[in-house]
Amino acid sequence: MVGKRSRTLAVLLLLACFSLNVAAADSVDDGRRIYREGILPSGEPMTAIVAGDVPVLGTQFSCQNCHGQSGMGTAEGTYIVSPIAGQFLFAESPQPARPAYDQDSLARLLRDGLTPGGRQLGEVMPRYQIADEDVSALADFLAGLSSAWSPGVDDTRIRFATVITDDVSEAEREAVLEVLNTFVEEKNRQTRNDSERWDRGSTPASRLPTVHRDWVIEVWALSGPSDTWGEQLEQRYRDNPVFALLSGLSHQSWGPVGRFCERNEIPCLFPGADVTNAEQGDFYTLYYSRGLELEADLIAHHLAEQSASNVIQVYCASGPQQAAGRLRTQLEGTGVKVEDVAFECDESLPLDEITRRLSDGVAVLWLGPEQVSAIREESPSARIYVSSTLMESVFETLTGPTFAAHPYRLPGDIDPALARFKVWAKTRGVELASPRRQAEAFFACLAMKDAVAHIGRFFIRDFALDTLDHAQSIVAYLSYYPRPTLGPRQRFVNKGGYVLPIANGQAETSEAIWILP
Repeated sequence: MVGKRSRTLAVLLLLACFSLNVAAADSVDDGRRIYREGILPSGEPMTAIVAGDVPVLGTQFSCQNCHGQSGMGTAEGTYIVSPIAGQFLFAESPQPARPAYDQDSLARLLRDGLTPGGRQLGEVMPRYQIADEDVSALADFLAGLSSAWSPGVDDTRIRFATVITDDVSEAEREAVLEVLNTFVEEKNRQTRNDSERWDRGSTPASRLPTVHRDWVIEVWALSGPSDTWGEQLEQRYRDNPVFALLSGLSHQSWGPVGRFCERNEIPCLFPGADVTNAEQGDFYTLYYSRGLELEADLIAHHLAEQSASNVIQVYCASGPQQAAGRLRTQLEGTGVKVEDVAFECDESLPLDEITRRLSDGVAVLWLGPEQVSAIREESPSARIYVSSTLMESVFETLTGPTFAAHPYRLPGDIDPALARFKVWAKTRGVELASPRRQAEAFFACLAMKDAVAHIGRFFIRDFALDTLDHAQSIVAYLSYYPRPTLGPRQRFVNKGGYVLPIANGQAETSEAIWILP
């Protein structure tokens, strides 16, 4: 009898513990949504009061908007946004002096803008209409926010990986790896003695160990169909966790890599990929541009202005299907009829079919220089659009009426960042076998170096990305791309591009049209 009662009591205790754990997890999830989205557990948006008396939805003024996804705070001009991750919020603060927050004082701060020390915050801090139980959920989330270092960092090293797929040529692969390895080796060599330094403090008790870590970068080579990449990456990550992915190369869609990064909350800085398949709300991958999808938007915009009625798209079936699909979608409902000529990439170009269809419309050729030249020879007067990316900006053989979707600087434009990179490469004996991809890899390294410098001893991935959201000055070092900008939650540095007329093999830069889709 006693044994049966004991077993019953044990089961009840286990069930109670399980229920408490579930409730705690639910509370953290509710708090996360309040913090990141401004949405209450009820599903309704919070109400925020700004400028003293203006009610707005909390979705427009969520905590994350100002304090960052990491909760580590930031600076906007001369205004300092304080960190509110639990290790700071629920501890005393010397500057400005205040007691530690608890749930009650956090509620007063959110509702009235009053700190535990009695200081009234300015109107930049919204006042929220929020119930006690929702404050409790938010406090539970903040308690664990940015509370520990991210994987990939130990006392001496910070680990990175670069992802390269098997469709990349050996020459291009080695060219990019030479830049990455040279940058990392030089960075480690220049900071070799930093590990012996103490950062601050006049007494042994107040000294802090160095923030210096040697960089280590390894190659994660992916092979086979892209639907197997996710598991390959997961295995690599289980074997050797990294702090972030740096640069990278693929002529296929970066989508499977991007999904891996979102699942595991791993930053991926500026891969060399022209098809992103990024999704709305993605946070962890920063791209140079939307690549071929951006080019499709540029062409669609120009076609709409030109009153085209019939368009054929030509591409190989396993090639830039995303770009072709994007153009088709953008032209839906415009009255433009779009037909596709898709062929197997290992087969000959169907010139006869293309020439026949070209007699009654406009062609968009998602092809390389040789294939475009072959079509142009058969149809010298046809009006065609080409991709500067796939053409590798080679226009010499394009003698008929041609327009290039061109998300890069115009030919002949001065590119100070490229000039600096070329000097860097020359002085280090780096051969420029693939200049754009190598310059991109160099910029990815600079961006990561800047982020790591700003996060100091807080090796937190989200904090690194938050700092890059406000690192507008770093884009001065970006080659090739026009009008680059960085900003909070922006994941494409280059947002627009040109439709560039080509006449007799020459780019008519004075006639180029800038488009910001």
